[in-house]
Amino acid sequence: MAKRPRRQLSVLIIPDDGTQTREFKLEYWLLHAFVGVQVLLLCLVCLGGVFFWRSLQWEGEALRLRHDNQLTRAELERVDDLAATLTRMKLVDQQLRTMLSHATRIDPAAYSLLADSRPAEATSAFEQQRVTVRQATMPQSSSTDQRGVPSIWPVTRSSGWVTRGFQPEEGVLLDGHPGLDIAAAEGTVILAAADGRVVFSGEDETLGLIVAVDHFGVYMTRYAHNAALIVEVGERVRKGQPIALVGNTGQSTGPHLHFEIWERGSPRDPLAYLPE
Repeated sequence: MAKRPRRQLSVLIIPDDGTQTREFKLEYWLLHAFVGVQVLLLCLVCLGGVFFWRSLQWEGEALRLRHDNQLTRAELERVDDLAATLTRMKLVDQQLRTMLSHATRIDPAAYSLLADSRPAEATSAFEQQRVTVRQATMPQSSSTDQRGVPSIWPVTRSSGWVTRGFQPEEGVLLDGHPGLDIAAAEGTVILAAADGRVVFSGEDETLGLIVAVDHFGVYMTRYAHNAALIVEVGERVRKGQPIALVGNTGQSTGPHLHFEIWERGSPRDPLAYLPE
């Protein structure tokens, strides 16, 4: 049985000066491979263009959020000024009360009793000022403490979902999972779970780009595997303030946020603090 001839493409080169004509034969599979490589390169170029466009979008979002953080920082500085003014008012009020009562200190809790026990005609402008100072200096620990307790989802429920829960360290190997894994699209905004101060903002070999926020020495929250960090070490943040963008850095198998809550040095289950 005769062998089927192999299909080839002949290329002739005929010089103008009449010299010898050259002929080259190319296999069809070689042409197919060349065309396939060209198509693959075109696909890679298009894919690179898409990623470059997305990176420009993320950069713009990060710049906008950084601007918002600068405005929030300015507001916090004004709050600090008001707090310092209030402290000075308390000191002046204490000095006045000491002078008027012959060095007898009146507990602030007795202000309302003094105001109620005096006759109406004895309520002078100075007494009204003391009552006003009492109202301004009453402890606000309940609201302030609540602002420092992690109580909101760092990624909104509409933007992400929990893929792995908290697992305490058990057994000899102490193998556990000290937080939540929340899957979300890359570039999703991450919010601070409570008021506090940024104590770490950088890169870790395992957790990738990570932000750690201290909440008045009682709680600490950590946000890992981020694509971009918006805050810096030393910044004060408010509950709900953007601090990072969801990413896939470090030892991660896909875009998600690893979120931890620590209370006095021990990891806690975030689901015990977050709303359902």
